[in-house]
Amino acid sequence: MYTLDKFKKFVSFLLEYDTSLVLSPINGELWVVKALFVEHYRDEKTTIPYLETMSDFLDFLQQFNGISGNSLKFSHDLHNFDFQLPNLNFPKLVWINIGGLLLLQHRFEGGSPFPKLSTNKPKQDLFELLERPKINMKQLYSHEILLERNFGIQPGLLDALIRRPTARTVLSKQRAQVKTKKIPFFTVCNDSNHNHILASVGLNKKEYGQYGDNSFDKQTIPESIVHQRIANSKGMLSEEIYKCSFEKIHFLPIINNHTDLNLGDCSYLDTCHKMKTCRYLHYFTLNPNSKPKGGSEPEEYSEYTIGDCFSESFREILAPQWINCDIRYLPFSILGKFAAIISDPAWDIHMSLPYGTCKDDELLSLPMSELQDEGIIMLWVTGRSIEIGRRALLKWGYRISDEMIWVKLNQLKRTIVTGRTGHWLNHSKEHLLVGLKGNPIWLNRKIDTDVVVSGTRETSRKPDEFYDIVERLVGVHSRKLEIFGRDHNTRPGWLTIGNQLQGVSLCEPEVKRKYESYIQSTNKSN
Repeated sequence: MYTLDKFKKFVSFLLEYDTSLVLSPINGELWVVKALFVEHYRDEKTTIPYLETMSDFLDFLQQFNGISGNSLKFSHDLHNFDFQLPNLNFPKLVWINIGGLLLLQHRFEGGSPFPKLSTNKPKQDLFELLERPKINMKQLYSHEILLERNFGIQPGLLDALIRRPTARTVLSKQRAQVKTKKIPFFTVCNDSNHNHILASVGLNKKEYGQYGDNSFDKQTIPESIVHQRIANSKGMLSEEIYKCSFEKIHFLPIINNHTDLNLGDCSYLDTCHKMKTCRYLHYFTLNPNSKPKGGSEPEEYSEYTIGDCFSESFREILAPQWINCDIRYLPFSILGKFAAIISDPAWDIHMSLPYGTCKDDELLSLPMSELQDEGIIMLWVTGRSIEIGRRALLKWGYRISDEMIWVKLNQLKRTIVTGRTGHWLNHSKEHLLVGLKGNPIWLNRKIDTDVVVSGTRETSRKPDEFYDIVERLVGVHSRKLEIFGRDHNTRPGWLTIGNQLQGVSLCEPEVKRKYESYIQSTNKSN
């Protein structure tokens, strides 16, 4: 048995070292705790002969826990543990009850015991207890109050800090602004009086007999001839209208013998397939013959270069490349790996189309995994094929991250009211599914929006803005591929493949060598 005086020194030792005994580097090792205790009182020229062995120290700890109310907690029970036997799983000190030790020290120093709480409380009326206001414990212990009381942190400031964009996002946007070419554009004149007067002098049926006397041929009249006719009739026009013809876009009404003005505008406008006989009103688009103002050339260099190649400043963009082939039989392994892929399949939408369509099973069976280890893919889908497109991306190993929308504009720069597709509703937009593969941390994120508003052009031709978005995401020098492309899709820095292209044009030596080897092996087998 040990005297209380011996335990008093141990209490002072524990309170001085506090929780550092259970933290690194001591980690609660009992042989280290014993050595520190002995060394601590050796400095005070006091010896501790009663703790010569670890067995003595174990007995000391067990008796100490008995008088301190188990203020020390160990990883294993100290009873029946023999340090003399080989055992790798020695007990460790894992927790110290500082409050219990302080109470014990108070008693050692001669303090009076704490008074017991009186249980004789005066009786209270039951109605007084019921009428007391209820305390909202959730508000009392909410994370906002705890943060502010314990750490001095205001939750509003913390939330604003978390939601604040990172420096990389801010700098990437600024770099995109200075390195993106700003294309100027003309505004549209909404004064119908201007349009009718310019049409009366610019669309003279007799003078343009060489182009035909129907609306279809009038739409093909060169704009330069219309501007020349307006210039020759300058004396018949007011200065305001004449000046407006050089500054804004005008839509001149085309009125033929079969045109019925009471019917209003044609829903299809310049995409009407029956323009020669259509009785609805059509328009001729007259663009100004002067250059628009407000554009700016992109800067060649940027101070923010994270994610750029070291040769960014002097490296040239590759010339357009394309391969005329059947996608189903081309081995994708000869193309290499790409950072970005755009695919515009000719979905089977159960309509008569001027081009071949792609069966759903044929698209799903494409070996897309050979084209990317990590990167981004964009898949154009129709209303019917949205779910099929999602299935395809998941089958190819992508996770769907976003969905972009192209809102179509007609000839008059207005949203399309009557689309040519759609069963229950007319489709005035198209969807672009965006999939991610791997963890492409090098993507320039949060620069562009997911909605593009642009006019329609030839059949199946998509807006150029989507190519610009991809190039801002992955960089202009990264390898980019378009599948099911056409002649109008070929662009610098892109490789385009499809069966509606003219011939083959490759400039990358490795791709060119592999493709030539593939063609030679195919010819030999045939």
